Amino acid sequence: MYEQAAHRGIDWLLSQLKPDGSYGQTDLACYYKSPSALALAGHPRQARRLLAVAVERFRTEDGDFVTSAGVKSANPIFGEFWSYPNGWLALGAARLGWLGVAHQAYAHLRKYRTPEGAFSANESGIPDAISTAHLGYLALTLGDLDTAANAATWLFHLLAQPDPAARFYLRTDENGPRQSDDSPLHVLTTGAPDQPYFMIGYPLAFLTRLHQVSGHPDHLVAAQGYAEYAHLCGENLIGTAFSHKVGWGAAILARHTGDQRHRALATGIADHLLSLQGPDGNWSPDGPAHATFDDTAEIAHWLLEIAAELPA
Repeated sequence: MYEQAAHRGIDWLLSQLKPDGSYGQTDLACYYKSPSALALAGHPRQARRLLAVAVERFRTEDGDFVTSAGVKSANPIFGEFWSYPNGWLALGAARLGWLGVAHQAYAHLRKYRTPEGAFSANESGIPDAISTAHLGYLALTLGDLDTAANAATWLFHLLAQPDPAARFYLRTDENGPRQSDDSPLHVLTTGAPDQPYFMIGYPLAFLTRLHQVSGHPDHLVAAQGYAEYAHLCGENLIGTAFSHKVGWGAAILARHTGDQRHRALATGIADHLLSLQGPDGNWSPDGPAHATFDDTAEIAHWLLEIAAELPA
């Protein structure tokens, strides 16, 4: 069921390809997730051509990726989360065996490391949860285990929240969680609808994957901590489009531990994502092009990952 829905989304992406291998779109946000999604879905040739387009059109001399000089994307969120699309492109390149592209992208992304061993979303140097998990996962994928372990340590300490039943802070300063932050991109209101729960989903997935390599008990304890927070959020977490990465992480943790609560969380999220799919197979069909391509590639990708991970 999940694979079938994912492949409908992938088929929509394939239908948008032009003879030059591009989507005919000019925004980086239309491209950055598709190489990984198409490769995972069994279309490496199209994925490689699309990655080649992205490298040719969007990569800068210093290894960054931008839509145009000083502009990451028409999606304003990337004005802050500048490093995020780069990580997807590097992971896609690694999946496709283009290790030169992956390592060049990673060399640029290492500039966002913070003294705490975490990663920042931009040049502010303020560590945050999703950037640390995303780029920590890239480090793990490329074999930089020390960097991945340092990222995991920061994520472990982030779980020491002042009142997680009310709020979960996603960034830190020298005093711990930044309690002055009010943006929903910086703090989750526990159990509220339409929160960007993917911010805790990526740490959940990354920490479980790292534990499978390291065997370190703290990595599993931390993964379970993020999972427990997800369970605390209840139905509002399950019934939003913003929990796709939680579904992925919960599926990995369910396979690793056999805990049926995590399986139920993953399937609940995946079932909701299926209900949001448009008649043409895409997601966010009424949004701007950068949102439709972005969301379709991402949700198809995570549905395939969830289907692969869920215990039989």
